[in-house]
Amino acid sequence: MQLTTYRRIVPVVAGLLLLLAACGGGSDNGSGGSGGTKSFTVGFTSAGMSSAPFLAAIDSLKGQGYDIKTPELAESELVTEGVAKGRFAFGSGANNEVMNADTKGANLKVVVDRVSNEWTIYARKSIAQCADLNGKRLAIHSEGAVSTAMVKNYIETKCPGTKPNYVVISGSPNRLAALLADRIDASPLELTDAVTLEAKASDRYALLASFSQDLPQLHPTSVYVNGDFAKKNPETVKAVIKALLEQNRKIAGNPAYLKQIAEKFVPKAIDASTIDSAAQKYVELKMFNPNGGLNQADLDYTSKFFGPSGAKAVDKDIPASQWSDLSYLNQVVNELGQQ
Repeated sequence: MQLTTYRRIVPVVAGLLLLLAACGGGSDNGSGGSGGTKSFTVGFTSAGMSSAPFLAAIDSLKGQGYDIKTPELAESELVTEGVAKGRFAFGSGANNEVMNADTKGANLKVVVDRVSNEWTIYARKSIAQCADLNGKRLAIHSEGAVSTAMVKNYIETKCPGTKPNYVVISGSPNRLAALLADRIDASPLELTDAVTLEAKASDRYALLASFSQDLPQLHPTSVYVNGDFAKKNPETVKAVIKALLEQNRKIAGNPAYLKQIAEKFVPKAIDASTIDSAAQKYVELKMFNPNGGLNQADLDYTSKFFGPSGAKAVDKDIPASQWSDLSYLNQVVNELGQQ
């Protein structure tokens, strides 16, 4: 399905492509000898509560002597491009963009989940079913975003022929603000923003679809690495995964810890009045897997979902073995033990 209307409400920061070039230049992003460099860059997009554990993991590594830069870009496509070109060693974002890049000759590997599928669609209460989205202002992050792929698949499977008025608002918190200000009619939201919307505007908006419930095998958002970097620096890749799993294990059953690191690392992306409820929800739903979240069956499902016979977010069929590598995660889990 093509986007019927495409206009931007929140503009992308000027000069992002220049930023991509600049961010890579200051880091090693190469081989540090003995299986791992300690100097590299990790690209992010719209960091919210779901990014807090990974940012906390990076902070932990910095305490161990690592030099890690963490630029945040407006669109997941730009992060993927940066990793594909070696400007960033790691990226945090959309798996469909990783798959697309690899079908075009890139060498990117998903190595661990950043967060489980947290996505929902919220809409005005007058929009009671999928077909009611026809002509309504439906905000998306970007045309290539993972949430957009799920939204388009939802419409194609539940109400084919429906044509929302798509508008682009980068970042789930910005789309939440647009909903609260009555500037749009519906939007995919991350879990923390869904909690805030329920608390502040449940009289106007309601849950239309929950992708975490409808698509439990789908892995939309992961940490991925430049494959050439990974081969030169396997110990670095394992160190990143280990640091993230250690954070996930601290969060398990402990919403207070998640709140603590969210307030420290993503303060601008959280609402102080609903952060306790959001942290509780993430923990209740086990959004941060202590064992990394990935397995072969789910990755195969994810390949088919995003492929040309599914959501059509990827132009060509691509096997999971081409865009993922579980070997690093398996080694780390073997070292830490299953939890």
